[in-house]
Amino acid sequence: MKNASNNPAPPDVEGLEWRLITRNDPGALVELAQSGYQVDGGLGFLFVPEAIQAHFFSGENGTGLGAFLPDGRLAAGITVHLVGNPGQQRAKITGLVRPGLRGKGLGTYLLSWSESQARQLCADEGTAPGLLQVATESLSAAARRLYLAHGFQSVFEELVMERALSTPLPEAGLPPDVTLVNWQAGLAEQFFCAYQTAFRERPGFPGYSAAEWIGQTTESDFKPEWSFLARVQAAPSGFVLGYIDLTRDPPGGYIGQVGVAPAQRRRGLASLLLVESMRRMQAEGVRAALLAVHVNNPGALEAYTRIGFKTVGRRARFERLAEPA
Repeated sequence: MKNASNNPAPPDVEGLEWRLITRNDPGALVELAQSGYQVDGGLGFLFVPEAIQAHFFSGENGTGLGAFLPDGRLAAGITVHLVGNPGQQRAKITGLVRPGLRGKGLGTYLLSWSESQARQLCADEGTAPGLLQVATESLSAAARRLYLAHGFQSVFEELVMERALSTPLPEAGLPPDVTLVNWQAGLAEQFFCAYQTAFRERPGFPGYSAAEWIGQTTESDFKPEWSFLARVQAAPSGFVLGYIDLTRDPPGGYIGQVGVAPAQRRRGLASLLLVESMRRMQAEGVRAALLAVHVNNPGALEAYTRIGFKTVGRRARFERLAEPA
């Protein structure tokens, strides 16, 4: 622990051993993260060991602290790493408190500790303290209150929603001027065109090239037979991308993206695409479909709720400028 004299004192909770967390503690971190996921929900494939390791140790330059129970499990833990290019680095903070031990000051202490460590890491790099980012894949109400109390502001938040496929799917009629086609390599550019048209006016649009987007779309657990393009009079006007979630037993379905061109909205195309993708999942024995929707997209949220999706978790990012030492 660097510059320990500047760190706040830990809360007086009996039976905890405080020590640094390193990459050699993956088992304890996985168990802690999964205990939170069971209560707070989220996307299950973000709680497998590889994803948790990448989430907590997102940069080479960093440190971490944990409160360990007598049986070796983590009561709470946090890491802070500098990420980004030199001169544009931010301190990414990732922390969790075991559900049964919340409300004892562990989260408050760890967040204050991480802020102190972020200042020290920046000083070691010879840079001024910059942006602090808290990243969580399973946001609880208590965590939100904590981050806001420390001056953080929400910059990204998604609802994780689930729809059971054991109940009948609604009927979604195909308008006469609309055709649906499955993903094919030869149609990838048309899918990209539909993606751009649907999302380029949204805040934070990443501006991927066609090659970048197509590569990311098809790189992991992608299911072409669950993915469709909607064309209105031959113009690419909407799309849905389906994936298989192999972290669930039996495997689940995941809607990676769904979008409709602004000029074609409020015609039921998003619901049509979703239902058709889920119908294919259902035919293959998938029991539930998941998706994530940004909280600032009320139209999509309304459409998903209408066809039976329910909120089962939240993902979020909070940011603020670091205070000088």
